[in-house]
Amino acid sequence: MKFLLIFLTIYLVLRYALPLLTRLVFADLINKQKRKSNSKTKSSTSKSKKSSEKYGEYIDYEDID
Repeated sequence: MKFLLIFLTIYLVLRYALPLLTRLVFADLINKQKRKSNSKTKSSTSKSKKSSEKYGEYIDYEDID
């Protein structure tokens, strides 16, 4: 009888808690990926602005002649 009670308890815990935990883990991973992609796009735009300020405008000397 104890074996049956333990078996049913484990079954119910796995059936209801495991899907909830997997959803939480995947939601956390997806949110981390979104934050990383957002930070990469922000940093790439700021880097391009800095590089243009650093080097100035490009001058094609062949067109000046």
